[in-house]
Amino acid sequence: MVCDSVWWDYRYWKQSCAASFVRYLYEEDIHEDILCTLFLPKNTTASELSKSLNEYFTGKLNLSSFVGVCTDGAAAMIGSLSGLTVWIKEVAPECESTHCVIHWEMLASRKISPEVHCVFYDILKMITLIKTHTFKTRLFKHLCEKMDAKHKYFFLHTEVRWLSRGKSLNRAFKLRQPLKRFLLQTNSDLSNKFSDEKWVLKLVYLCDIFNQLNELNLSLQGKMTTSFTLADKVAAFKD
Repeated sequence: MVCDSVWWDYRYWKQSCAASFVRYLYEEDIHEDILCTLFLPKNTTASELSKSLNEYFTGKLNLSSFVGVCTDGAAAMIGSLSGLTVWIKEVAPECESTHCVIHWEMLASRKISPEVHCVFYDILKMITLIKTHTFKTRLFKHLCEKMDAKHKYFFLHTEVRWLSRGKSLNRAFKLRQPLKRFLLQTNSDLSNKFSDEKWVLKLVYLCDIFNQLNELNLSLQGKMTTSFTLADKVAAFKD
């Protein structure tokens, strides 16, 4: 069995852990499966990752058979001196390292024009104003019910989860009428934003763009994808 690629992903629960996925050749066919989930009791540094990976592979797989490793851009992964890929290449010198296409797409999408980026942060301020106070959350829910709104809650945007950006923007646009009234009742200066036609148009534009980005992001995920098909999808999206 030859390992083709290994992806590492962080999920912060009560303690940190790393999930490893593997693609390999077996009986002249390519397979892809989750390999292991390793808990990291102390830190999420490259040394801890390599130690946990080495302990898991000892007696099970020959690390020198690695031919490719794909990671995101975290320093613990791609650090030039002590990253995980450096350790893997010391064990498997012929191993090629690549940067996750989905992570690339996320980083590139962050470079939004300041003219519309400020609209995104205005929406985040509005959502945070409601979501971080239980009382205000209940008041907003009651207002949405009185106005027969389809939704009654907001998604809380997080930087870690890229898809939440588009979902937060779309939900805010759908609830713009209850949101405007709520901000007026709470004497928030943010209520003036909805009276600005240009601001609203920028919000609509952002919703549309982020919908397209989310569709692209989801299409890049899934089993048995290759760098060739992913590159084609990104190129088609840019066109």
